[in-house]
Amino acid sequence: MPKLAEVLRGEIVRISRREARIATAGVREAKIKLIKTVADLKRKIAKLQGENKWLVAAEKKRLVQKPQLTPETSKKARLTSKGIRRLRRKLGVSQANFAKLLGASTQTVHMWETKEGPLRLRGNTLAAVLSAREMGAREAKRRIAEMGTKKPGRKAVKRKRAKRR
Repeated sequence: MPKLAEVLRGEIVRISRREARIATAGVREAKIKLIKTVADLKRKIAKLQGENKWLVAAEKKRLVQKPQLTPETSKKARLTSKGIRRLRRKLGVSQANFAKLLGASTQTVHMWETKEGPLRLRGNTLAAVLSAREMGAREAKRRIAEMGTKKPGRKAVKRKRAKRR
């Protein structure tokens, strides 16, 4: 008798599991489809966020006012190291900030200020210098502040860490 009861109980369990599986088959398929849809949407969101980041950076670059240069003014412009030094002092900025304002490197500004004879600058740089001639010290400092501060270099970070210790 105990065997008959065990066999009957096992058969009932098997049939009930099969029926439960058949009843939940549609839900299981829907769950799998939803998981795939969510994964696809996550990939699309990541791609759109990357594109958005790129577009924001491109828009920021576009909004930075780049001075336009006309051929007449470029031919008339005479730049010398003395003139660059005078302009930088008139604006009251350091070589690093002056370089940031013009979109050049600090080393380049130093070279301009120490070079002998007339300077021959390329189009965008020449336009930036000529537009800097027309601005005052307040405006120059305001533009430099808008550009933000540069992250400190590795040496500055090491010095700061050494001071903490």
